[in-house]
Amino acid sequence: MTRQASDAGVARASALLEVGRIDAARREIAAVLADDPDNAEALYVLARSHQAEDEFAAMLDAAARAVAVAPGQHEGHVLLAFAQIGVGNPAEARASACEAVRLAPEDWRGHAALALARLNLGQPRRAFQTIKQAVNLAPESAGPHHIRALMFHSIGWHLFATRSYRRALTLDPEHRPALTGLGSIAATRGWLTAAAGHLSAVLTAEPTNHAARTELDRVVIAGVGGWAVISVWTAGFLGMFAMLPWMWLVALLPPPLWLLWAARTWRALTPGARVYAGHVARTDTRARVRLFGLALCTLTATGLVITALRQDADRPPAAPMVVMMVAHVVALLATAAAIVITDRKATSPRAADPRSSSE
Repeated sequence: MTRQASDAGVARASALLEVGRIDAARREIAAVLADDPDNAEALYVLARSHQAEDEFAAMLDAAARAVAVAPGQHEGHVLLAFAQIGVGNPAEARASACEAVRLAPEDWRGHAALALARLNLGQPRRAFQTIKQAVNLAPESAGPHHIRALMFHSIGWHLFATRSYRRALTLDPEHRPALTGLGSIAATRGWLTAAAGHLSAVLTAEPTNHAARTELDRVVIAGVGGWAVISVWTAGFLGMFAMLPWMWLVALLPPPLWLLWAARTWRALTPGARVYAGHVARTDTRARVRLFGLALCTLTATGLVITALRQDADRPPAAPMVVMMVAHVVALLATAAAIVITDRKATSPRAADPRSSSE
């Protein structure tokens, strides 16, 4: 393969990666590297392809190879720093980011990688000073605003994170990582309709986007599924007072309100996102646990309401009433325990996320 053909292959891979066709991009790069394993540009694209799917160990390998091939090029050091953050080596990431800054002090990405490394080393003041430098270097670029948003997001400062995400979207309305971040914050706040809208926009442009899929999982499982359990359990709790005038009507309100909320969230999804959300609801273990909890709470709530309607309001609770009250509480506790255990197995803590940060 000639140099010209190699460059054309790298260009095609970069274009494919830009539109989310990661597997196709990797096939192009594999062909280039098979003929020229020391092609630094191809290794850069390979590292970015792994970054796009949060495969930081593989990204680390590709970036390290690129640095070994071209130690004087700052691009490899930038990618290596982000990969090291992703695998949980912030000290090594700081060293790589410092080298990137030394080689190209005008490139905001080196400063951004250094800021993320410092944040993960427990140096928030220096980290935010560094990301401010990155923003000042490229104030009209969405990238540094997005990384500052990520940093705010990782420490729970959602108001500042939202402002930075929106600033990134003002500069680049199709900035998918910023849309994903807004969707994540909306999901955390319980604004499921807004979250569904943001995440659907990302998945429409890039159906394989791992970050957006992860957040949509959270909307479907923890948001819609979790609140379904809560609404039914609340109906059962209110149903304890069904013997009082009109209280049976109050007890019936939470499930319909949840259905209305869930319907609005579902309508906010694009057709493709709906297909994916339905698949998650049917196959994900976390969703199945919540469905089991929903059935259990529905059973105890129904029994509690029926027993309460037979209870004399002027007398102390009869034995069947007490049994159903205890069963309803136990159903909630058992469901909560199962949810916590399942969610902990499915997720793990992570550092400030370098996902898509080198864009």
